[in-house]
Amino acid sequence: MDMFWGLLMSAILLGCTYTLVAVGFSLFFGVMDVVVFCCGDIAIFGSFAIMGAYVAMKSAGLFDSLPFVVCVALLLVIGAVFCAALGLVTYRFSIKPFQNSSELMPLLSTIAMGTIIKEILGLLFKPAVNTVSTALGGESALSVVSGRNPQGFPALLMPNGTVTERNITIIVITILILALLFLFLNRTKMGLSMQAISQNKELSLMTGINVSRIIIITFLIGGIMLAISGFLLGSYQKLMSFDDGAMYGAKGFSAAVVGGLRNTWGAVAGGMLLAFVEVFVSGYIPRGTSYASIVAFVVVVIFIVFKPEGIIGEKTAEKV
Repeated sequence: MDMFWGLLMSAILLGCTYTLVAVGFSLFFGVMDVVVFCCGDIAIFGSFAIMGAYVAMKSAGLFDSLPFVVCVALLLVIGAVFCAALGLVTYRFSIKPFQNSSELMPLLSTIAMGTIIKEILGLLFKPAVNTVSTALGGESALSVVSGRNPQGFPALLMPNGTVTERNITIIVITILILALLFLFLNRTKMGLSMQAISQNKELSLMTGINVSRIIIITFLIGGIMLAISGFLLGSYQKLMSFDDGAMYGAKGFSAAVVGGLRNTWGAVAGGMLLAFVEVFVSGYIPRGTSYASIVAFVVVVIFIVFKPEGIIGEKTAEKV
């Protein structure tokens, strides 16, 4: 029974990391009708931005002069700013130029953008922070060997607490973010406009909604959510690699598809389902860790074949 509860906690934590990326996919697809395949890379970029900012702030003595909570909040703001800016760059250069082209063009373009983000992290992370990290020394400094090597994520969530307290904090933050998103989408004029565009872009234009402005805001909000997702992923895994975005994005996209690509809460359900499949396959099947991801993607294929609209998605009929 102890094993079951341990696996349950691990599944919920993993589901939290998948969920926020899946929600990002759902937001972007709902407003743009485009699958932004570099969502995972943007989240990992946020993790690396936080790691770099941590080293810089630590070397400047800010962690000694300011309260720890304030420093962590500053790191989150820095990560959010970088990811929001990267989201806007993705829209401006990978999606907007191809709005009147084939549907495959923005899809391929966002895949290429993800590769660019990944390679930038691998090439530039070392000269950006390695010198500062080496000068710091001590257990609290990041040991940055090279951008292409796994990097240790700093202990920013409950650094003096137990693992259980850290895990509960990750779950609480995820629930809080989802609750704020729910309130934004359903209680604000901007959120309702986003939902209207998701349902019918042409009708939204006719009713006076500034679609271009809402799209930009969507990418800003999506970038901030991906930054928080990268922060939580780093806090959970404790070790980050520059190329984690590809698999992380694939899992987030799969979760969004399983839940219903246009449905935000379907993304939550899909993220949790995939996480539970992976964790319990790893825990209860001999050598299950080796093929947990395979089983998870088999589940995705089953949903695509037998329930393509997803867990919460609605069936649509197209008249010819």
